[in-house]
Amino acid sequence: MDEYPLGMDARTRRSALQALRRAEGALLRPEALPEEVQAELPGAREALTSAIGDARIEPAFAERLAALERATDAGPGSASARDYVDRHGVRGVVRFKTAGASTRLYELPVETFPGHVNNVYLIVDGELRCLFDVGSGTPTSRRDLAAGLAIVREAFGEAVQLEQIDLAIVSHAHIDHFGGALDLREKSRALLLVHELDARVLAAFEERIVIAERNLDVYMRRAGVEDAVRQELIAMYGFSKQLFRSVEPDRRLRDGDLVAGGYRVHHVPGHCPGLICLQVHDVLLTADHVLSRITPNQMPESITPFTGLEHYFRSLGKVRKLEGVDLALGGHEEPITDLRSRVDEITMFHLKRLDRVREICREGAHSVAGLSFALFGAQVGYGRLLALTEAGAHVEYLHGRGELRIANLSEVAARDDAVILYCLR
Repeated sequence: MDEYPLGMDARTRRSALQALRRAEGALLRPEALPEEVQAELPGAREALTSAIGDARIEPAFAERLAALERATDAGPGSASARDYVDRHGVRGVVRFKTAGASTRLYELPVETFPGHVNNVYLIVDGELRCLFDVGSGTPTSRRDLAAGLAIVREAFGEAVQLEQIDLAIVSHAHIDHFGGALDLREKSRALLLVHELDARVLAAFEERIVIAERNLDVYMRRAGVEDAVRQELIAMYGFSKQLFRSVEPDRRLRDGDLVAGGYRVHHVPGHCPGLICLQVHDVLLTADHVLSRITPNQMPESITPFTGLEHYFRSLGKVRKLEGVDLALGGHEEPITDLRSRVDEITMFHLKRLDRVREICREGAHSVAGLSFALFGAQVGYGRLLALTEAGAHVEYLHGRGELRIANLSEVAARDDAVILYCLR
């Protein structure tokens, strides 16, 4: 729902949008908000002006700024404030309409890790209160979830408290989406639902971390990652073991299941084994399967079963065929108003990346680490691991179809620690 200011670099644009959301707090009664939100209200309007500076902005964004100024001057509860909230939401909390007359759907942005924002969705249908994803469970994630629910109560008049949540549906077993399950179970009556292929991550989390680290270590050795870098990346990958302890789901979902008010589960493996989309009438909650601006990171199936580009392509095709669905709401970023067009864009993106891998391997033999550098250049931090798995997923896809071959097969046969080199067949 955000209109993006033009004439700004990405960092300035993010700062302007964050400042806009803080300034929207003036449309709400301060006493109805958590203390952390109240503390941001003084000076928020001035901070917005400063964040925009002299940058050129598009007309739609300028119109929104003017509407916010009118609504702020009129004050909380005014007709101008209500109109603004209905059109744009407030502090990132947005209400979406569905074909179900009694169903209200709210997007709640939460900062799950520093600079990393997830969209948690609240479904209100009669007496039912349901969350789709629960955040990471970190202090900022818990803070923003509480603030989002407070805004839903204050700005949209919904009588909803965290303690009253009936169901919590986890889209997939990546910790920014499920890490808040423990906190929710302790504070609410919510039943926890997750797909059967990801249930083991929640129910046997400590086991999952150990096995995943071992598989990742083997993968990176074969990919040609240096020992020191490999150890550093495995440590980064395993940081989440400090954030969660095992919890048994109340229900294990399968493809086609109906949950809550008759919402349909669509199993879409690829990015994660048990990833699901949830169809709420004519709206599809896509989690990380389809996003508006980026494509979700791909993981080779050699590391984790039911991931890999082959599964992802099939899952993209599956949601593209859904009838009666145009609006898609992702686990990150902005709404997708044309789901099929966005699926086509993502598919073409990966087909072009596969072409690029073919070109590189036509020039000679390369390790996955070498291909990763050729595709993405030098990366830092966790981005190094994401680049390695993304490159590896594309190599795996082409190798599985016989388009690539192992150039140093005799070395691989003779040595357990041999780095695998790929070339075009």
